[in-house]
Amino acid sequence: MTEASAQTVTVRTVSGEELSYPWATSVRVDRRGDLRVMQGLRQRAFHPCAEWASYTVANLRCGPAAT
Repeated sequence: MTEASAQTVTVRTVSGEELSYPWATSVRVDRRGDLRVMQGLRQRAFHPCAEWASYTVANLRCGPAAT
């Protein structure tokens, strides 16, 4: 049985579009600035350096409502 993801990654592109990856388990940015959104050991999304402006990771397990 696999655990549901406890985080979501949102990538904002240079054009202002926001792409959400609720299944993401990690994010990698290499030396060239290319961003890879991973699910386990597999790369599931790729954004070249010139395409993305920022990314955020939201912790769904310990949000503002959690005490």
